[in-house]
Amino acid sequence: MSFELKQLQEAAANYTYHDDGTHGVWPRLVWERRTESPAARLDDALEFLGKWNALRFKGGGRAFRRICTKWLRKNLADLERLQGRVLYSLVPEDFQHILEISTSFRDCGAPPTTFGKALHFFLPETVMMWDQAIVRNTYKLRPDPESFVSYQRFGWKLLHHVTRNKTVKVLRQLERDHARTVGYFEPVPMILDHLAFSPKLSARAVGALGGPSKAFCDDISG
Repeated sequence: MSFELKQLQEAAANYTYHDDGTHGVWPRLVWERRTESPAARLDDALEFLGKWNALRFKGGGRAFRRICTKWLRKNLADLERLQGRVLYSLVPEDFQHILEISTSFRDCGAPPTTFGKALHFFLPETVMMWDQAIVRNTYKLRPDPESFVSYQRFGWKLLHHVTRNKTVKVLRQLERDHARTVGYFEPVPMILDHLAFSPKLSARAVGALGGPSKAFCDDISG
């Protein structure tokens, strides 16, 4: 079973939610302010997570503000170190940092979908979003930080798979073509997120990487 760049383009083209209310706030809240300090973006994070249904737990936004404030105090340096790093170019050390900060977010009290979407908010070029209804159900993943990182590794592996014998320029062109289609820019991690909405294409991607055990291996050493 093969998976090529054209299948990733197909998944992005067939994703039907770009015009809804949640995606309408993504460029303003996430992309346009991505270079600002995470510590200054807590209000934006609350607005984003509220619109993306990631605050549906006891305490909601007030609890998240408390959790995120505590988490940022512990992890701000690592978070800022990852800002601007693109998923395709990450190395094992980066995935280790993602594991550490997602584990810390969980330990501070954030549920899986909340820390998964919040980390995409703070690191949109680096991290794919993570939720139960689409991502974890589609790929049959556990709701823990190790599985969250294995999902990021899956995206990294798939990007290297579709760019074999090509240059990274094909990914930049994919982003530009996609932006012209939907009317605003989305980085590759968001395009990869759309793959989970297609059972056929997501299964094909997993198969092309050798099946679930290889596609979602917890080993982040290489």
